Amino acid sequence: MNQQEIFEYIKKQYPANPERITQNGKQIIIFKNQRNNIPYAIFYQSDESVMSIMEVQAESDMISNYIEMYHFAPAKYMNQKHWLAVSMDGTVSDSKVLEMLDMSYDIVDEQEEWQRNKKWAVG
Repeated sequence: MNQQEIFEYIKKQYPANPERITQNGKQIIIFKNQRNNIPYAIFYQSDESVMSIMEVQAESDMISNYIEMYHFAPAKYMNQKHWLAVSMDGTVSDSKVLEMLDMSYDIVDEQEEWQRNKKWAVG
């Protein structure tokens, strides 16, 4: 699954306008939850090659398992305690790529729910 196919999937599943920034001459594309403005996926080219990388959130207690089991890498741009990097070079199955993307979106969506419930509990 290439980056463009993932972008089409995101467009259908989670309507969003990606934010594009340039850092050190490289373009970084950020997808955020439209309701809470929290990022759930970040795309960029690796330093070593033209391979695309997708960074996603994961449960912090599962990060090391994902890295070991699926050969994902620690995140480069985001907090490595909560994010990991998935290479888009074909070594990760399409279904696993989409599963990780969906999981990241769900984690972000739950953060909004938690914040909303917290406000009600405090108020």
